[in-house]
Amino acid sequence: MIAAIVLLALALRLGWIAYASFTPTLSDDAGRYDLLGRSLADNAGYINPNGTTTMFWPPGYPLVLASVYKLWPEGALGDHEVSAALALNAVLGAATVLLVYAIGRRAFDDRTAMLGALLTALFPSLIFLTGVTLTETLFTFLALLAVWLIIELDDRRDGAHLDGAPRAGSAGFQPASRRPGGSLLLLAVTGVVIGFAALVRGQALLLPLVALPFWWRATGRLRDALLRAAGTAAIAMLVVAPWTVRNYDVSGSLVVISSNAGVDFYIGHSPGADGRGRIVDDLVFRYPDRPQPEAEVQINRDGFREGIEYAAKHPLREVTLSARKLFWLYDRDDEALKWNEAHGEHRFLSAAARTTLAAVSNVYYWLVLALAVAGIRSWLSLRDPARLLLVSLVAYWTLVHVAFFGDPRFHASIMPVVALFAACGLNRAFGRIRPRARVPA
Repeated sequence: MIAAIVLLALALRLGWIAYASFTPTLSDDAGRYDLLGRSLADNAGYINPNGTTTMFWPPGYPLVLASVYKLWPEGALGDHEVSAALALNAVLGAATVLLVYAIGRRAFDDRTAMLGALLTALFPSLIFLTGVTLTETLFTFLALLAVWLIIELDDRRDGAHLDGAPRAGSAGFQPASRRPGGSLLLLAVTGVVIGFAALVRGQALLLPLVALPFWWRATGRLRDALLRAAGTAAIAMLVVAPWTVRNYDVSGSLVVISSNAGVDFYIGHSPGADGRGRIVDDLVFRYPDRPQPEAEVQINRDGFREGIEYAAKHPLREVTLSARKLFWLYDRDDEALKWNEAHGEHRFLSAAARTTLAAVSNVYYWLVLALAVAGIRSWLSLRDPARLLLVSLVAYWTLVHVAFFGDPRFHASIMPVVALFAACGLNRAFGRIRPRARVPA
């Protein structure tokens, strides 16, 4: 059954890619990622459209695009490298469905896992996002792969703590298998995946901290949980480190991954902020006479400094802005469709088709949210480690965007988790919810 769902997910995504015929444009993020991928593939460096060196964009997805563009046999198959990159998106989207199933089996049961995978396979916005060169599809796959590995890391331990002490039991969570000697290797793989996910979107760098409650609950010891979090974080930083060195080399300053965080923070905490994304040219083009890397470093610092000052001076306004960020983050789900048409620059849908697809996307999304709320008694658990990990991930992802700004596109990466929560609601609606089976150690 799961094989059929994964194949359905792949077919829907490939079908949408063929229908949409996406064309990158430099006026938005998708076009910028495409440009960065092409410049890397052509050995032209990591550059802006005007040819200046940049640190503004996280390099993970452009590096993937560069690999696809470099390997694509243009001479034999023609100029279709963007289509090849989107086909990779489709494969990653289908693989994400499989991960939803694998995580669902660990956190809930087979039925819930299957329903969550089906809801993810059919999710309109996730299908639409595979048709554009944005980070969401790759990041969602990597984030869920990290979640699955974190759960597997506990399941496959050899029964001992990292410091050699016996393992404490945890209520409601028993390992499915024990593979002696595999713990450190899986820890390393988890760290590598988190590190590359952070190169795609910097927020992933805190995933070891997000997993801390899971490890604490699963092992029964804070010390062991801290050791696991520190170990995965250290390996993740080793993955990120070469790009950090590159940034220091071009700018003379410490920029861990990218220099856009200060701009994003300023967007959410400055005069004119309304909780959503907006143009802040007053900050972005503040130092036109400085070398681009140096200017980006100073803009990043200014953004954080001025944003913090604004928040400190306007505490009541910050409360209102936080509520508005939540609204803009979760109010609708048709944003992915707009990206396929470059927000009006490359229209390929009729007005009727556009309206219908937007309505389908929104209604499906709202139904999933409603089902997730209906199933809250099944998934909102502080006792079951795997469920706690999923709740922690959604909470973290929400708080990140309250700290910066909200946009409907940004919730895409946690929709597969919400789909699992919605599956719990479906189970309850049909009276079929069951506690997750415990597998004897």
